[in-house]
Amino acid sequence: MTPWLVTRAFDEATPLVERLERAGLAAAALPCIERRPIEWVPDLGAWAGRTTVFMVTSPFGARRLIDYWPKLKDHGLVAALSPTTAQVVESAGIPVSITGTGGASGLAEAVVTSRTTRGAVVIWLTSAAGLVEPEQEQAAAVLRSTTELQRIVAYETRSPDALAGELQRWHGKRASAVFFSPSACRNFLGTRHAIATGPVLERIVCVGQSTLRSWSQLRPRGMPAAVYQASEDAFVGWAAAQR
Repeated sequence: MTPWLVTRAFDEATPLVERLERAGLAAAALPCIERRPIEWVPDLGAWAGRTTVFMVTSPFGARRLIDYWPKLKDHGLVAALSPTTAQVVESAGIPVSITGTGGASGLAEAVVTSRTTRGAVVIWLTSAAGLVEPEQEQAAAVLRSTTELQRIVAYETRSPDALAGELQRWHGKRASAVFFSPSACRNFLGTRHAIATGPVLERIVCVGQSTLRSWSQLRPRGMPAAVYQASEDAFVGWAAAQR
C-alpha cells in the first residue's frame, strides 16, 4: 500500500495522518507550507454605519478571524468558503451568513448577489501570497463591482526550509499526495523542479476548487492529473474506498 503524503503545515498535517492511519491507510506528513500570523489593527471607526462583511477563503484565514472576533463581533457579518473554511468558523461559535463553493471566485459571486451586501465594505482576511494569485484577482474584481474591498494580509505563507530535505528523503519512493492549497502545490512543484528529486506520485488529490485549478495549471508533463474532493471528510472517505 503506497502512503498518502499530507502536504499541509505540520501542525495541521499530523491530525490528518493519524486519521488516515485509523482508517487503515499508510500516511506521512510532508509539509509544503508554513504559515505565520501577521498582526492587524481593525479600523472599526472607518466602517461605522456601513454594512461590513468579513470574508475568509482558507482555514487559516478563518482562524485569524477567530483570533480577532472579540474585537469584530457585532461589527459585521461573515462570509466563508464552504465547506471546510465555513466549518472552522462555525466550530468557534461564530455564525456564517454567506457561503459559497468553487473557490474564492465562487464566494465572491455569493457575496455580491446577496441582498444585504450592495455597497458594503468587504474585509477579506488573506495571505501575502494570496494577493498575487490570479483567482484572487478575479474574485477581487467581482467584489469591487458592487462593494468596497479591503484585502487584509493577516498571515504569510512560505515554503518550509526543510522541504528540500524531505523530498530527498522520499526520492524514488512511490506515494500519493493530497494538497489543500495553491501555495502547497506551488511549493512542492517548485522545490521538486529545483532539486530534481522527490517521490514518484501515483495519485494526486486536491481538496478545494482553488487547489485543483492550481495543480492543473502547474503540473509538469508526466505528473498525474488530480482528483477533486470538496473537503477533508470527502477525501478520507474516498481514499478508504480506494484500498
